[in-house]
Amino acid sequence: MRKFTHSYTLTPEWQYDLVKQLGTELLDNKLIIVPKDIGKGFFYFSQVTEGISVVYADLTATVPIKLTRQKSENEIFIFHFDLSEHINLIKINNIDYEIGSFNQLDLAILDNEIESTFKPSVNERTIALRLLINKKLLHDFIQEFEKKESYFVKSKTNKKTFYHYGNIDSNSILLIQSIKQKSVRDLAFDSFIKGVSLKVLGNFFNKFYETKNKNVPLTEIESEAIEKTKNYLLNNLYGPFPSLTFLASMAGMSASKYKSLFKTRYNNTPKNLFIEEKIKLAQKLLRSGEYTTLTAVMYELNYTKLSYFCTKYFEQLKRKPTDDFVKNHQASIRNES
Repeated sequence: MRKFTHSYTLTPEWQYDLVKQLGTELLDNKLIIVPKDIGKGFFYFSQVTEGISVVYADLTATVPIKLTRQKSENEIFIFHFDLSEHINLIKINNIDYEIGSFNQLDLAILDNEIESTFKPSVNERTIALRLLINKKLLHDFIQEFEKKESYFVKSKTNKKTFYHYGNIDSNSILLIQSIKQKSVRDLAFDSFIKGVSLKVLGNFFNKFYETKNKNVPLTEIESEAIEKTKNYLLNNLYGPFPSLTFLASMAGMSASKYKSLFKTRYNNTPKNLFIEEKIKLAQKLLRSGEYTTLTAVMYELNYTKLSYFCTKYFEQLKRKPTDDFVKNHQASIRNES
């Protein structure tokens, strides 16, 4: 695996050391070309306005790479929007989080004082927009989240540092996707990406303050639609999680509205609820005495990797699958004979 490190500043100099490590070139203090020995694509940096900068990544790694953003005391929040059509990994506080447009979660917000590592999938196109924002511009935002201890971790100095993991709103998805249609060599690209960055940031805070100030109960029709999707999930636990787009369509809502109303109704996300119920079912199957191997239970529930299944099982129940597994010895004897 190829490993690279960097730390962010709101000005271009953060790129210099990364360019040296990559063995590539920096064009106009903005464009880093991905070298051919690790893949293709680019990183683009621009100062949007005072206190706000943007990093746009469009790359396809042909070998495993790990980009570690080292923590620093620069007063910055990092908003990471990931529209890759596959799963990438972000490690925060030694925990790997899946992120990408095909995943339930595609937005991460990090305090620059927390180190994070980004691992793009190999041979897949990775699309990510990162907004670097001076903390002074986020005073109200920080104050609101200081009330929610779950969004903070304490550093070695006992100082609280913030991170959040969530969803991109549908309007911002379209905006970020529109960047893919533009050539980075186009003279208008810089102005275009600055405009998109400000709109995406505006969308986030419109949603944030709307959610904060709005506590409207679900209508009867909305409640029935949300319950319909929940029942669908519970009746299809043997299969994979259906896409959020599919569930929102079933409810007759936009994806962003559906996610919000589902959380209001059940105090949970659709995917988390699906995983919780799926693992409960897994426990019943393991204890049923009808299976000869853990792998058989894994396949029954449409999992393909035993290690992933075991991890999810432990996350939910704080037990290993082997703790609950009752083996079907009669079937084993018949197979052996």
